[in-house]
Amino acid sequence: MNRRRSVSFVRDVVVATTVVVGLYGLAFVEFQPVQIPGYFLIVGFDMLEAAVESAGSNYDVLFYAYLIGLGVVGGGLGHFLRAWTDDEVPSWRRGVAGALVVAGLLAFSFALLVLVGSSQLTPVLIAGVTGLLSFVVAGWVAGMLDRNKIRIPADRG
Repeated sequence: MNRRRSVSFVRDVVVATTVVVGLYGLAFVEFQPVQIPGYFLIVGFDMLEAAVESAGSNYDVLFYAYLIGLGVVGGGLGHFLRAWTDDEVPSWRRGVAGALVVAGLLAFSFALLVLVGSSQLTPVLIAGVTGLLSFVVAGWVAGMLDRNKIRIPADRG
């Protein structure tokens, strides 16, 4: 990886981590619809914690490491989106889009978990709509949505 690509990857990771932490911060806002993405970040960690074992007294440290890990994954996705977006789009927006894709994937994972584990449809619908909105906003932020079509790599000239 050359220096320019590694610098852009680091920038994508920093931006994505900032967005993930910001989404977590939205869980503390007193307006419930805004709390939903932060809730899915917390639930995602709880699912991970249940799969491994209890975090015990290290819960806070592991949770913040989890948020940073999601930021790294989001930064990687943002870096990957570089092939699908125009060069006219500011580079930091790809990191934002990567973090939103991660948030959408967490929402869809929660929806699938609830759908398989119970017969409740309301949480599935809320999680599905949240995931879908996260993907749409990520595509818009990254400049992948055009007025007439969705851009895919084959469309680049």
